[in-house]
Amino acid sequence: MTDLRPGRLTAAAKKFLTWDPNPAIFGVTIPCPVPVAMGLEEAQRLVNTLIDTHEALRSRYSYGEGAACEIEPESGGVIDPARVDVRTIDIESLDPGALMELIEAESGRADLRLDPPAGKVVTAVLLTRSHDVNILLLTAHHVAIDGVAMWVLWDDIATYVRQWEAGEAISLPPETTTGSEWAEFLDGYAPTRVGERDYWLAASDSEPNQQIRSATPKSAHFDGVIDGALAQRLLVELPAAYDATYTRILLVALGLAIEDATGVARPIQVQKHGRYSRLRPGTDLSRTVAWISDDYPWLLRPVSGSLETRLRDAIATYPPHPEDFTLLCWHHPESWPHFLTFNFPKFYFNFLGDVGVWIPDAQSREQSRLTMFDLSMFLGTSKPEGVEQVHYSVHSPDGGLGAERMRAIVTRWLSILETVVVG
Repeated sequence: MTDLRPGRLTAAAKKFLTWDPNPAIFGVTIPCPVPVAMGLEEAQRLVNTLIDTHEALRSRYSYGEGAACEIEPESGGVIDPARVDVRTIDIESLDPGALMELIEAESGRADLRLDPPAGKVVTAVLLTRSHDVNILLLTAHHVAIDGVAMWVLWDDIATYVRQWEAGEAISLPPETTTGSEWAEFLDGYAPTRVGERDYWLAASDSEPNQQIRSATPKSAHFDGVIDGALAQRLLVELPAAYDATYTRILLVALGLAIEDATGVARPIQVQKHGRYSRLRPGTDLSRTVAWISDDYPWLLRPVSGSLETRLRDAIATYPPHPEDFTLLCWHHPESWPHFLTFNFPKFYFNFLGDVGVWIPDAQSREQSRLTMFDLSMFLGTSKPEGVEQVHYSVHSPDGGLGAERMRAIVTRWLSILETVVVG
């Protein structure tokens, strides 16, 4: 194809494509209800419209040190089977348990159908039946979407369905700012943060990077839910008492737990969703579909005193603009040589936001590829029957902490949330 045009990679995409050992297989699957009347051809048109609407979904991605992306033109409504891959499965006779098993299995198979270098970053399965709703399992490669973009696509599908059922012309809102455009801005903006480089380098881990892990201890993972009285405490009482978001309290408490359980403060690699439109006033990133997550190291400052004193100090001394690390490390090539000896954290914290329906094993599988971390924690919220819950999924790979030490950290983490003074 001769009309490809070069694009820019966001920091998260650049890092992933450069360093991940298996970048081809990393899909994010979204189960979306669609009308029973929607069949294969209309589902193909829906998926094609999504791809036309969002640049990241019609880009080609290369791997390794020369990782880059090229953007394909819109289709003009012509469905290219190589780009638009939708399959159908009849679920008429499946009970809820069997349906969930099928969704899990098809999500894994969809990963194998993705081919980012060929521009195939979206695939789908239409689960059909004669009652209730059909289900469109839309899988997009993670290099093209993040946790925020996932909900943009969900809304787009809902908008498409409303317009289609009403017999209206299909018209999805455009992206005001694409991921490539935002990455280009950040590449130019990053030099303004050079003065902070020494601050971030001081957050280097006390342990060297592990290139090859031993076979022991064996990998371990478990999932849990914060609900009931502890959820009320976390979501309402602690934020009011400490003037901080509950996500910040979860993170800071994990830092304290790691210090208490291991005997030393260790940095945590924190991942957020990176849509800092304040960096360029007037920028609208609300409909941007791309992987714009940023990450940064946060190192707890050890402080003596009560648990309450330690928690308050950690909150008060938290860096005001932690995303500046991402600017320097991934958008400023001149700074990279300074990070060559930087020991990135072996602990990882990622709050995914409102995940709707939590599928614990799926989250744990996603973590299993994060082999550079001794412990990785994914968290998210959902509201079954209107009651808000916080879910967490914790993983330690082969050669990491092992199940016993991992559980000790999580047990201490929960204990801090339960016992720190409120008021």
